[in-house]
Amino acid sequence: MKARRFVAWGLITLVLMAGSSAATWWVATSKTRLEASRIPVSMLNSTQFQRFVSTYQLIRSKSIWHNTPNQLLLGAINGMVGTLHDQFTNYLTGGQTQNLESLLAPSYVGIGIEVTLKKPLTIQSVFPGTPAAKAGLRAGEAITAVNGHNTASMSPNAAMQLIHGKVGTRVDLTIREGSQTRHVTLTRARIPYPTVYSEMLPGGLAYMNIVEFGQDTGTEAVQQFHQLMRQHPKGIVLDLRDNPGGEITAALQVANLFVPKGPVVTLKYKNAKKDATYDSLGPGTRLPVVVLVNGGTASAAEILSAAIQERQGGLLVGTRTYGKGIVQQVIPLSDGASLKLTVARYYTPNGDYIEHKGLIPNIQVVEPTNVQPSDIPAQDPQLRAAIAALENMIKKGVYGK
Repeated sequence: MKARRFVAWGLITLVLMAGSSAATWWVATSKTRLEASRIPVSMLNSTQFQRFVSTYQLIRSKSIWHNTPNQLLLGAINGMVGTLHDQFTNYLTGGQTQNLESLLAPSYVGIGIEVTLKKPLTIQSVFPGTPAAKAGLRAGEAITAVNGHNTASMSPNAAMQLIHGKVGTRVDLTIREGSQTRHVTLTRARIPYPTVYSEMLPGGLAYMNIVEFGQDTGTEAVQQFHQLMRQHPKGIVLDLRDNPGGEITAALQVANLFVPKGPVVTLKYKNAKKDATYDSLGPGTRLPVVVLVNGGTASAAEILSAAIQERQGGLLVGTRTYGKGIVQQVIPLSDGASLKLTVARYYTPNGDYIEHKGLIPNIQVVEPTNVQPSDIPAQDPQLRAAIAALENMIKKGVYGK
């Protein structure tokens, strides 16, 4: 079974989405930051703005309760963001902004483990050749303390932040398996973060699994796609289950491999003059393609899935996707902070807006609750169904557009 980035999904969920799937996002330019920093004259002259300033000054000068300028202004910012009732719009502190940037980076500094998001904090998998593997950590073991801090009293995100750190520094873990407890000291290292896995399946079928769309995903996918093509596959299974999305630019790079030249996604902004359609540069593939999807397939992964379904003639197999049809822009603010703001809706090549709807598979196959998505057909009924659908497409010889 291929390693899957449950830690990535969890951290994206906790840091970016506050309880939902990861964002499809752009990073803003410094020009946007400068434009946003200018206070409009209309605001300076408004009674509401004057009321805000008066409230701030009264609290600072008269409240008997301890308060600081930073505390009050942070509360005001979060209050403004909260009025949008948008779970995808967040004010991010400098530290949270760094976390966001690191999530889609090609590597991170840590010890080389994936963890579950349930308590107790449990190791999901251990990456080969990493400090965790060399120290003998194993999947299923619980991490009960990090540097003496009890993990039961903190969120998984907080625990992972303690485990991460600077290259060459040490972290002390308390590990429990059953009734046995031991202490382990590890030296943090830079851990590569692959996002694409591929192999040939029996019967001349290619399999590619993309776990998220990070900074290097496009390059990884291109390299592995061409490696697969050199083995002359009859068809391709593209596994996007539990892919929470990521960078649109990375999804477009992958679309070049699967989707013929032409539209992949259209973004529509508040200012219609900014609306834009983004195309696949091609050439795409004439091989039959089946895309595996589920409720964890979101945002950029849905963009790619829809383009393959609508423009390449590929089939979707699995369960209804998450349904995220909006795009966030990460706008830098002062002191390293940023505002992750929903700025556009996206539409599939056929003009569908899938927010809260998701994509409906051509072949619906429910995943058993006790089965993890896998690249082993005997362990994965959805993959077996995808292979059967692909073999049927090959037999009929009717596929692609």
